[in-house]
Amino acid sequence: MDRLDTSYIDVGMVHYVDEQKDFDEVFSGEVIQFAKEQKALGKIRHLGMSTHNPRIAIQAAKTGFIDVIMFSVNPAYDILPPSEDVNVLFEKSTYEAPDALSSTDPERLELYGLCESQGVALTVMKPYGGGALLKAGESPFGAAMTVIQCLHYCLTRPGVASVLCGAQSMEELLQAAAYSEAPEEEKDYAGLLSGCPAHPFTDKCMYCGHCAPCTAGIDIATVNKFADLCAAQGMVPETVREHYAALSAKAGDCIACGACEERCPFGVKITEHMERAKKLFGA
Repeated sequence: MDRLDTSYIDVGMVHYVDEQKDFDEVFSGEVIQFAKEQKALGKIRHLGMSTHNPRIAIQAAKTGFIDVIMFSVNPAYDILPPSEDVNVLFEKSTYEAPDALSSTDPERLELYGLCESQGVALTVMKPYGGGALLKAGESPFGAAMTVIQCLHYCLTRPGVASVLCGAQSMEELLQAAAYSEAPEEEKDYAGLLSGCPAHPFTDKCMYCGHCAPCTAGIDIATVNKFADLCAAQGMVPETVREHYAALSAKAGDCIACGACEERCPFGVKITEHMERAKKLFGA
């Protein structure tokens, strides 16, 4: 604090908690007690934790006193099941396993939905998968994403508040800095993820917005996002219900014309999704 010339830290992070034994040790011992004391003294404004394991991140979000989770997010990691071994995230052979998904792993979906509804901020690390996603030869998808596409993918996940993007060159740094002014067509990742040679994402709304415009004026991506938040928690949080109620057009307004399904690059059965959302929210 002396070196930073400050009397407080905005976010105090407990780093690299990937294994269950580490989580148990941290959250039942001296480390979390010290962090809570510093927060009570006003020296730490918010408590945070970093992990690569969605199962650990979910437990942290449920403690009620973790405000920020630094978590590894990108489309490659999202298709993998939880693991205590961070190294598998970087191994290409992992994506050749028979149980590798072609959509987002359910536990990662649960984490994103939980953080969004509970107000726990996700700050993203590894948005480029250690640089592998930027190179067709190294990406498990067999196609290269751009820096801006990677950042946009992360920022469109529920619960994500910010992205910590490293850079291996000045060019990468400038590309990341240009994100805020990039046109929507440069941010668009849907075409690549739905049509890549390996692991195309299928039948899962990625909130990309390609289904728009809706004949009935429904914001389909937002309705799907709200419904996914509820499905991940097995309930309808009041905050989500309020946000849904504020929509000008709701799932019940769907006329089942199918125009959106023709435009969806991920093959989502949108009409069925709207019917489920109507039953879920009652309108």
